[in-house]
Amino acid sequence: MAKRQNADLLQEQIYDPSQANRLGLLRELYSLPDNKIMDKILEHENPQRLIQELPVQDFFWLVKKIGDDDCLLLLEMATEEQWQYLLDLEIWRKDSVDKTQTAAWIKRLQLADCKRLVRWLFSEGQDVAFLHFSRHMDMVTVSSKDEAYDLPEGFVTLDGFRHFRVLDSEQKETLEEILREMANQDFMKFDFFLKSLAQIIPAEMEEEMYRLRTSRIAEHGFLPFEEAISVYAPLDAAKLDPGKPSEFQEALLDHEIRAIVPASPLHHVDTRNILMECASTITDPLLMDRFRLEFAGLCNQILSAEGMPVHEIESLRKVSLRASRYLNLALERLCGRDLSSAEEVLRRHALSTVFRVGFGMALKLKWEAERWLKASWFYKQGLGPGFWGEHWAGMIEGLFFKRPQFYVGSEEKEEYKDFEWLSEIGVCLRVLRRLMVLDSLLQRLNEVSPADEKTLRSAEAAFRPFLFNFWARLLLKLQPSFSGILLNQTKSLFHRLRGDDGPPFRMSGFKERFIKDLMAYAAPSDSETGIILRETLAFLWQEFREEHEWIPTEELDGRYSKFVTITRSSDSFFH
Repeated sequence: MAKRQNADLLQEQIYDPSQANRLGLLRELYSLPDNKIMDKILEHENPQRLIQELPVQDFFWLVKKIGDDDCLLLLEMATEEQWQYLLDLEIWRKDSVDKTQTAAWIKRLQLADCKRLVRWLFSEGQDVAFLHFSRHMDMVTVSSKDEAYDLPEGFVTLDGFRHFRVLDSEQKETLEEILREMANQDFMKFDFFLKSLAQIIPAEMEEEMYRLRTSRIAEHGFLPFEEAISVYAPLDAAKLDPGKPSEFQEALLDHEIRAIVPASPLHHVDTRNILMECASTITDPLLMDRFRLEFAGLCNQILSAEGMPVHEIESLRKVSLRASRYLNLALERLCGRDLSSAEEVLRRHALSTVFRVGFGMALKLKWEAERWLKASWFYKQGLGPGFWGEHWAGMIEGLFFKRPQFYVGSEEKEEYKDFEWLSEIGVCLRVLRRLMVLDSLLQRLNEVSPADEKTLRSAEAAFRPFLFNFWARLLLKLQPSFSGILLNQTKSLFHRLRGDDGPPFRMSGFKERFIKDLMAYAAPSDSETGIILRETLAFLWQEFREEHEWIPTEELDGRYSKFVTITRSSDSFFH
């Protein structure tokens, strides 16, 4: 009883109503159209406090959702820490500061709050100021008015001695306004700033800025590529460390630490699965905060590993989905659909390791597909994935991506998606097994009657007509071959298959004949392979029967036949 009371007391200490309100408001903001978000923020009783209490990551993605050029009010209300995080992600392209992006954000900050921008440039943002102004400004010091008269047009001075000229006309107004504000706020610091510009070595300064920036963003999961890529190191479920991660546990007891836990990545997961159902049922606020923090860190690590453009909100949506889908795949593998067991996995294991379990399952399937491809008959013949038809080709092509994906279909919103369910792994594995046995069968058939180069390179070269052409020739007592048959031969074939039946034509008794005839050429290495081949041939026969059950024999047309190649007498290379 005392233990339960202590737990309840701890929960009361952990619960933070202001944080709960913030999360609720964020959910509401993300649900609004982009042009309505700022209105909603301004309706708050204290908009500035609301914005300044946002974790830096949530602030950043809110800026991206509103739009870079529509966020001046947001920048005006933000903290310098939020500014710094935004610039850390926006102005860098790999290990270099992007001049154009830096100029754009300096201008936005100047328009939002020039006085505070100058205070920041005099302090924490000093390196940004030195590098940016040194790249875009010439400066000359004169000792007399006569020397000043000899200066080229465009030079300006605020003290009569140091003259400067902004090189880029588009930035002239912005930079001159900042310099004037510097002089107004603290002329000694302004004077020091101008004197120091001449001593700046941009390459060295940029290198030091990059080191500091790397350290800052690493705290949020943006690791250097060589470290971030470890998130894709596969991990077998049996080797998942059963230990309880404690790196965030004690820290999250501090309300100030919990106040910086971001919510944006989780809010952008627009799928329902075990992971999200489990998250919705977590009642432990400490676990939920750790989950949000780790999920955000995982998303940022994936962004770093993929080199995705961090400044696009679509990247957040994609990476949030990827993280949630592989986590879900691992949870289903470890727990089935038991939400209480799934919560225990989240409690006992770091999300990055659970993600590696899910990704490892997809990667294992990819490796099996690649091993088969290298030894396959169709690949050695120079035939592409399209040989297997649109759907099966899509399946194997998805496995050959750098990060394997599941083929959903060309008619869906996304043609490929990251693996999310065990059933998707099962579908791909089943297709791969079918392709393996069919490829082996085609190899044996080709040994009986080798296909010529024209047949292999023809537009009709596909596995279905190869199989059904070969079998049709057997049934018609023609020379076994992958080549097509003439229209009159095709009609004879269908008359025989249909007998006196009327539509729908069932072709009774020929399913087993089709399977038996082709399996006679196969040499399954084991009983399981034989079973897979039999099931696959039965599946293909069902497709064949359904395709032709309503087509009258006299209406058969080679232009629309995907199972039997109907040739003209002039197509001599087919026979």
